[in-house]
Amino acid sequence: MKNVIERIKKLTETIHRPIKLMEVCGTHTVAIFRFGVRDVLPNEIKMLSGPGCPVC
Repeated sequence: MKNVIERIKKLTETIHRPIKLMEVCGTHTVAIFRFGVRDVLPNEIKMLSGPGCPVC
């Protein structure tokens, strides 16, 4: 997992702009919160809560 986090950090350094990722489903939001994904992402990556899953 540390390798993945380091690779994400290196990629954000090469992009030179903020990155916004949308959580489409409420289950995504719960999993991201539960496992602390936001805490390990670089500040350049913002997680946005989306409209919700049309199935739920």
